[in-house]
Amino acid sequence: MNAGEIALVGAVAGIVASIVGAGGAVVAARLAGRYQSRSQHAHWRRQVRRDAYAAFLDSVAQFNELRRSYRELALLGQTMPEGTADRLRGLIRGIEKALFLVELEGPAEVAAQADTVMRSIADWQASVIVTELRAARGVPPRSDVPSSDAMHRQVNQSVEVFKVVARAALDAPDTVSQV
Repeated sequence: MNAGEIALVGAVAGIVASIVGAGGAVVAARLAGRYQSRSQHAHWRRQVRRDAYAAFLDSVAQFNELRRSYRELALLGQTMPEGTADRLRGLIRGIEKALFLVELEGPAEVAAQADTVMRSIADWQASVIVTELRAARGVPPRSDVPSSDAMHRQVNQSVEVFKVVARAALDAPDTVSQV
């Protein structure tokens, strides 16, 4: 092999090395882009869930404010002001709308606990209605029907469990695949 051939082989080897290096860089950039895209999607997904959970808790908090007022007035033997029933129905509709978002965003464990909160609110509402109807008719309370105080505690407990389950879902490392 003469010097010209050696130079040619060296040049070809340099070109091949450059192509392989460029190909490696392209593959590495593509993989990094994919990873970044997945990471951004996971962050976006977590934020959407956080917003849904916060909206649910906010609507429950608004309901709880009215519920506490009812409880205080009931303990004092007073009735709720005019229009409270309509306001209560509106707040419950707000909770239902927020519940639909939680069910949509998932995961299933969080949606199930949000549904438990909604059911405990419905149980509280039913307990209040039964208690008020019985009191209006002079019928004594039944021992087999839970009191509104028991339902009050049930609502509070279900909300606390929802917070724990929602926090765990938000802290989970891979929230994108959990729907």
